[in-house]
Amino acid sequence: MNNQELHQQLLEAFKIESEERISSMFSNLTALEKSADAESRSKMLEIVYREAHSLKGAARSINIIPVETLCQAIETLFSKLKEEEINFTPDLFDTLHHAVGVIEKYLASSEPERNHFKDTMGELTEALSVYKQTENGSVPSGPETQQKQETQQENELQAEQKQIILPKIPAPGKKTFAPSQSQAPETPEILKPAEDVAKFRSAPKNSTKTSFADTVRISTAKLDSLLLKAEELITLKQIIGQHLKQIQDTSNFIKKWEKISEKSKKELREIKLQLHNSSLLDRFFKLYDMNHDQIKETDSQINELSASVEQSNRLLGGMVDDLLDQMKKTSLLPFSTLFSILPRMVREISRDLGKDVDLELSGGDIEIDKRILEGLKDPLIHMIRNAIDHGIEMPDIRKLEQKSPRGKICLTVSQPESNKVIITLSDDGKGIDVNAIRQKTIKAGMLSDSQAVELTDDETVSLIFQSGISTSPLITEISGRGLGMAIVQEHIENLSGLVFTSTVPGNGTTFKIELPVSLSTFRGIIVSAAGHDYILPIAHIEHTLQIEPDEIKTVENKSIILLNGHPVSLVALSNILGLPHHPLPDAKTKKLTLPVVILGSGEKSIACIVDTVTNEQDVLVKSLGKQLKRIPNISGATILGNGQVVPILNVNDLISSSSGKSISLVMGKDIDMKKDETQKSVLIVEDSFTSRTLLKNILEASGYTVTTAIDGEDGYQQLKLRYFDAVISDIEMPRMNGFELTKKIRDDETLAEKPVVLVTSLDSREDREKGIDVGADAYIVKSSFDQSNLLEVLERLV
Repeated sequence: MNNQELHQQLLEAFKIESEERISSMFSNLTALEKSADAESRSKMLEIVYREAHSLKGAARSINIIPVETLCQAIETLFSKLKEEEINFTPDLFDTLHHAVGVIEKYLASSEPERNHFKDTMGELTEALSVYKQTENGSVPSGPETQQKQETQQENELQAEQKQIILPKIPAPGKKTFAPSQSQAPETPEILKPAEDVAKFRSAPKNSTKTSFADTVRISTAKLDSLLLKAEELITLKQIIGQHLKQIQDTSNFIKKWEKISEKSKKELREIKLQLHNSSLLDRFFKLYDMNHDQIKETDSQINELSASVEQSNRLLGGMVDDLLDQMKKTSLLPFSTLFSILPRMVREISRDLGKDVDLELSGGDIEIDKRILEGLKDPLIHMIRNAIDHGIEMPDIRKLEQKSPRGKICLTVSQPESNKVIITLSDDGKGIDVNAIRQKTIKAGMLSDSQAVELTDDETVSLIFQSGISTSPLITEISGRGLGMAIVQEHIENLSGLVFTSTVPGNGTTFKIELPVSLSTFRGIIVSAAGHDYILPIAHIEHTLQIEPDEIKTVENKSIILLNGHPVSLVALSNILGLPHHPLPDAKTKKLTLPVVILGSGEKSIACIVDTVTNEQDVLVKSLGKQLKRIPNISGATILGNGQVVPILNVNDLISSSSGKSISLVMGKDIDMKKDETQKSVLIVEDSFTSRTLLKNILEASGYTVTTAIDGEDGYQQLKLRYFDAVISDIEMPRMNGFELTKKIRDDETLAEKPVVLVTSLDSREDREKGIDVGADAYIVKSSFDQSNLLEVLERLV
């Protein structure tokens, strides 16, 4: 490797390291400014001191002298702060923030642009070198003192410097001297980022060889490419699954053929007995037997092929799932990577506006797809800027309102479910002026006076997401144009997320953002409407059920059904999508059941009538391209195992689009929804959509009224709201398992006598005994499941 190549390699390494060290210096300076704990301040002071020292050494190794000189001044100043020769003051914090900011801008600039910063960097270096303390007078900063301090600092970190060899490499084009033949050239180590260097320093002293094998830097573009290729394997898994289904269908067809052949053989024998001349029939029977044996042989071979493909499908499916799971982890980043830029931003904006604002962060260790994190950056920054500018009052006003002069913004990240993240951003400012929003919408012609008055406060507050609506009286570089929140909502929805807001006048505003953990894949179910297939995300499906026309009620010309005693708006998916939909038949003349999917988005829910609900599967999201970037009700597409392209529905859009739509009923009057006392009702508690659907279909075909719940907690809540004749529950479920649910039922006086049947894959003796101990009436193992057994047990219990 020649000097020019080595210089370029060191520059790339330095760029990575400098970004991390500068970010660390900014965050610790901001924390130092707010912290009152002596121990914490000491640790943060030491961090900034060492970061400045390391950045100085790295800059020296590649001849970036202005950065080296300014970092030396910062390091020297922090040495004085460590020795308590001087103390921090607000002016000193401002100067240090400015100095680190100038270094950041200098390194981000091109070579010609860097000349503009040299004078500023020289002035800052001088200001930090001769910094005087207000109370104790001037601090010695002559050449002798400075040289002594530098020597002391170098001695303190001598051991560290010896471990990493970073020779000073001249800029490309400068003359260098080759080592003599008798002296082996030193091979420089490539500079590693701060955390890797820390691992290097902590290596055992007796180690003969030090390496960074546990940490490798890989281009994010390469990782993204690998992730995309891994995700494509989902389609391959589905294709093999489709082939397996075709083989199984063929096997079933051959079995039917074999039964028909066997039946025909018996009939031919009866005919043979009635005929006197049977020589021809004997020949025919011989050929027939050969044909029948061939059918049996084909059936045997198909069964072997089916078993082999099923095993391969299972192995491949497991490997694909494991690979994809591991690859997804490489694309996840903690929220702390986004948090790191926020304290500095809040400090700068609040000081520019003459306000004092504290930012509290929590949940930084929660991880999310880095593509979501990158897309979330701009919306989150805008919302925080709005909170400082619009929400937090000036210190004197806050004092008059009996508030702390320092405003507070809290940013919290939580993960209530494995596939969902919730971000809560709140402030303790003045809140949103609801009346001002109403007046703005009227003035903009979006609503009439009468319409604005009819809106609830929550509905009015949600109008801030409309373009052109802002309560700021001034348009500034920070806010006031009325475009920001509309763009925020659009960006979050493009990330498959939702945003909600609430406000309390005088006490602040809270925004809640719901986001998926990953953008590329999710679990979904296939539904059909008007002859077309669509994908619905499982995360937004609350229930699936079958209803009869006489269960539908009309209220103010809108169709509803009752779910757990609560009315839910009922619409046909085909109506929402603008597809032809056939009116429902008269409930008096024809009985039928209608598949319904309950969709939820935030606090809103609708019931959607679909033609069919089929299987649950992994869904790989495909972009529709720039030309089709924003289609109402559609968020993307996927390719099924059979090659069919299926649209993915946007549940938030569906709920918004359903307003004002209703299904067509032949019966134009309200339908009396009286309970049929002769029909038994069963609650199925099962977290697997597929198992839930199977049990539901079996029971409904046998005349039971069925309601489903997704886990024990959901099931127990439903038991408290309405009557059921029996409960069928799985055991392994989130939040509350089947054992816990059964015990809770037995401990509840109003539910204690309720029959409970556990249907589970757990077949050990210990699990069976535990089921008996908690009070289950029956225990059925799924591996030996027979629907007749379940129906017999239910008939005996209810």
